[in-house]
Amino acid sequence: MPPIVQAIKLSKVYRTKKVEYVALRGVDLEIQGGEFVALVGPSGSGKTTLLDMIGLLDSPTAGKVIINGIDATSLSERKKAELRNKHIGFVFQSYNLITYLSVLENVELPLAVAGIPFWKRRKRAEEVLAEIPGMLELKDKKPNELSGGQQQRVAIARALVNDPELLIADEPTANLDTKTGEAVVKLLKSLSVEKKVTILMATHDPDMIKNCDRVIHIRDGMIERVVEQ
Repeated sequence: MPPIVQAIKLSKVYRTKKVEYVALRGVDLEIQGGEFVALVGPSGSGKTTLLDMIGLLDSPTAGKVIINGIDATSLSERKKAELRNKHIGFVFQSYNLITYLSVLENVELPLAVAGIPFWKRRKRAEEVLAEIPGMLELKDKKPNELSGGQQQRVAIARALVNDPELLIADEPTANLDTKTGEAVVKLLKSLSVEKKVTILMATHDPDMIKNCDRVIHIRDGMIERVVEQ
């Protein structure tokens, strides 16, 4: 089978009137379906930029991003959004939950954006919360009534509600204590193993790294080495 993600000669240059900053320098990368891949490197190495490119949140200066055999870089912004909503889920270190919505409403939000009828999206959101231990009982709570770990689990549920093939996570345990972080690691690992969700994750967390299939080291916008585990 072809890889679920391909980055081909991917480059990104940010320019202002006075400054030019090269964030990515001709990155080549392939990720197979069901892989759990860690992206590691120092601050400013290009990790988040690469995640944004692969997640179709930003466009490369040069090169291609191919998702499930589709050259996303040649698509209109509307088509990119459709591809992103259909195939990709996102988990951010800051959770990005909407404070005035309940847990259930936050989880079903991507389905609402996609135009899924109310009863269908509510049923699907409850199904996803039920798959994450201890979360369905919190469905009527607001984010500010939850711990950091619970908020991150809600964010993961929201990322999974559209049944994505690819989950992109940017430092998902960065704001969590050790014990809570370990629970999030366990949850992501189970998604990879049991549900065959492909996960690409930027992290500094050694517990995260040791649970991955591959570790991609990036520095100065280039892949330095790849370690199979």
